[in-house]
Amino acid sequence: MGELSLLAIVNIILLMLPIVDSDAKAVITIIDIFLSIFFLFDFLYRFFTVKSKSHYFFKNWGWADLLASVPFYGLRILRIFRTYCIYNSSQKVGIKNAIIEFRENRAQFAFYVIILAVILVLEIGTSWVLIFESQSPEGNMKNASDALWWGYVTITTVGYGEFYPVTLGGRLVGMAVMATGLSIYAVFTACTANSFLSPKKKKKKEVALRPDDPKTKLADIKRMLEEEEKFHADFKARIDERIKEMEGILEV
Repeated sequence: MGELSLLAIVNIILLMLPIVDSDAKAVITIIDIFLSIFFLFDFLYRFFTVKSKSHYFFKNWGWADLLASVPFYGLRILRIFRTYCIYNSSQKVGIKNAIIEFRENRAQFAFYVIILAVILVLEIGTSWVLIFESQSPEGNMKNASDALWWGYVTITTVGYGEFYPVTLGGRLVGMAVMATGLSIYAVFTACTANSFLSPKKKKKKEVALRPDDPKTKLADIKRMLEEEEKFHADFKARIDERIKEMEGILEV
């Protein structure tokens, strides 16, 4: 959701730039509506799973999340608050815990990356192919709807053939979209196989803490004390053993 929020903010900036082609802006607008569906589901999930709904809605920018999920131009700026809240949440988790979580759930993270990759390829690929094809009188993709449909069936390797690029630039973009689509399909297949075939992981009883967390520091101190006590116990045992050997020699 953090990556999608950043993408939504980038799209807001692109829509305001006068240098961006009108056809590309049409594609970005449709993608933005699609992103709004993700944001709405994310808001509903947070709202119905938090302990205090009123605290989340009024004090934790829940109202901003709800308004940011509405695809209106004036309300899109509220997605900055969503990105800020997600950044604060990631800071609380910590980089170390994020790396551990990534290593233990690579397939799940790869699936999230696939979703982001599909959205990026659709937005970038269809925008560029529409820019090239709309300038050609022989082009058969004249609007954002046609280009997005072509991009989706190309990524999914279906390829109905009703829309296809005729310009050199459009064909180069099409080659890039096809290569990316094959890669996405391969990763998706691997993730699906891994989720079905890999053994279930046991939940850890202890949750990893951040290095600067007071509980982590206390645990480190306890561990050092235990190591110190073990060292003294071993040293005392060796001394006692040596004393017994000396006593035995003296008795002889």
